[in-house]
Amino acid sequence: MHSVIMISPFRCRMWDLHSRVEQEISEKTCKSEIESFAKHGQLVPVLGRKLKEDRLHDVELVYGARRLFVARHLNMDLKVELRVLSDLDALVAMDIENRHRKDISPYERGLSYLQWLRSGLFKSQDELARAMSISAPQVSRLLRLARLPSVVIDAFESPASICEAWGLRLAEAVHDPHRRRATIESARRLAAESPRHEARAVYRSLVTAAISGRALKRAIRDEVVRDWSGEPLFCIRQQAKSIAVLLPFENVSAQALTDIRAAITDILARDSHGVRVDKKSLRRINSPQPVDYCASK
Repeated sequence: MHSVIMISPFRCRMWDLHSRVEQEISEKTCKSEIESFAKHGQLVPVLGRKLKEDRLHDVELVYGARRLFVARHLNMDLKVELRVLSDLDALVAMDIENRHRKDISPYERGLSYLQWLRSGLFKSQDELARAMSISAPQVSRLLRLARLPSVVIDAFESPASICEAWGLRLAEAVHDPHRRRATIESARRLAAESPRHEARAVYRSLVTAAISGRALKRAIRDEVVRDWSGEPLFCIRQQAKSIAVLLPFENVSAQALTDIRAAITDILARDSHGVRVDKKSLRRINSPQPVDYCASK
């Protein structure tokens, strides 16, 4: 059973487990919704359930935080679809709604899943995945994004601008003891700068800092050289008295090996005979590059 009512937005409150980051809801971020409400009214109702024993509010909203903000901002009644929902039913309904909304970021979804697990509504990630009809690896990825340190999140003007691929690569950096410090220091510097940088520039700065931090530990670790798509090409291993270049046997043809041998011979011969070598170009070619997995977005 359900019904649609019009009610003062000031008699409504958001459910504690709703998926929005409150700091991301403002007159600036809701500008288009405010204009639409003022011109056309509220076209789509929010979802709520009746409250008992709350003198200040009559309805608890499962989703619709932005529409609630706009209704309060314009002092308009809010259109609410009322249903009788258990907490689990409410979570499922909210997650289905969020998957169809482009303005729900992966970070917000990850925060929601983390909050649901901590609330005890789900005993494990697998149980949450089954209830939401999504894959366990997808839940795991979003949780890793949600667990990014706040200092890294603060480097971005808005956490909603962090796409999933970026978050996963940054999570790898902050959990690597050889890259964590450089990444955190870069994040603090970016957060303090004004004006704030565009999200893609922030991501690239953080990844570049992480690569620099890894370079400091080359003596005790293999360096994986990747192509522009992020796929590993080969390893450089620094040993006590030599440097080994490790190539994947199955991916190196006889012709490729001949070309590699000739290129290395040419470089070392020129260097040893005092001919100037453009080391800046060599570093650019052979260093791991920040991979922008969101370039197409």
